[in-house]
Amino acid sequence: MFIRAAIVIASLAAVVGVGAARAQEPYYKSKTIALYAGFTPGGGIDGEMRLIARFLGRHIAGNPNVQAQNMPGAGGILLANHLYSASRPDGLEIGMPGRSGFVLAAAVGDASARYDLRKFTWIGGAGANNLILWLRKGLGVATLEDLRARKGEVVIGGLAASSASVVTPLALAKYERLPLRVISGYTGLSVATLAMERGEIDGIYTHAGTFRPDLIASGAIVPVLQTFAVEPNLPALENIDDAKEKALLDLLIAPGKVGAPVLGPPGLPAEATAALRRGYLEMAASAEYRAEAAKQGIDIGEALEGSQLQAYVAAHLGSIPADVVAEYQAFSGIK
Repeated sequence: MFIRAAIVIASLAAVVGVGAARAQEPYYKSKTIALYAGFTPGGGIDGEMRLIARFLGRHIAGNPNVQAQNMPGAGGILLANHLYSASRPDGLEIGMPGRSGFVLAAAVGDASARYDLRKFTWIGGAGANNLILWLRKGLGVATLEDLRARKGEVVIGGLAASSASVVTPLALAKYERLPLRVISGYTGLSVATLAMERGEIDGIYTHAGTFRPDLIASGAIVPVLQTFAVEPNLPALENIDDAKEKALLDLLIAPGKVGAPVLGPPGLPAEATAALRRGYLEMAASAEYRAEAAKQGIDIGEALEGSQLQAYVAAHLGSIPADVVAEYQAFSGIK
């Protein structure tokens, strides 16, 4: 009897010990995370997503496997809808819906954007992205003054109608009287870039990381206007004085300050959220990640922590003045 009791006690102790050990294991041990891009393979967001997928798991406690996936559609809105409503809040599906389309659509009440930006779990972002109006060299336009003086129209290619790649050039055509005509609906910026190389369109409003480094280094594409006053001797949108134009451009600039965020569904467990946010920051600071980004020509900027992003979105994109929304809707065609 005493022997049996000792065996039972030893067995219970072993079970308790195993349970305690498991309780101390990292949340992501032996797990796989699916990291999605909201665009087709080959573009800027896809390239950044694949770079992060290579390095992020090394910096998360438990070293999970991170698999690169694509869920393109509606300028990132499809992926944002999926993360918000269909993805389990377990931290095993996270995504990069993009920079502007999915943010602006929700901010101004686009019915296709079935999510609240403030409720996502914001994990981290690559910092502010300086969107630039790039034109192909063959157009013969090297400066903003050249563009203003041009007699014929300049065709700009963009993504979804709600994205900054479309709305900003339309606003510039109206307020700055630039001879721009915008064609929207490109499925990805890589597709638009090929169209520009073929001469089907004349330019794209996007960030430098969209393009192959050789296109910029060779001068095949030329910057004529930037969002933030970063590059020397290049006019900046943030310095525009017209009140009505500035109010609209401030809305369009806001997603750029968010950068290229990584999001999780609403309501992720605190342990998973902390592990992802910590891992993202450690990855962004690592020499190997930054070296590979530089090698690929990806501008990763200065990393922003998830709670910073969450606070910024709540403060700047939670409630947009009705007149600014109406102006944006007029450009984007959103009702």
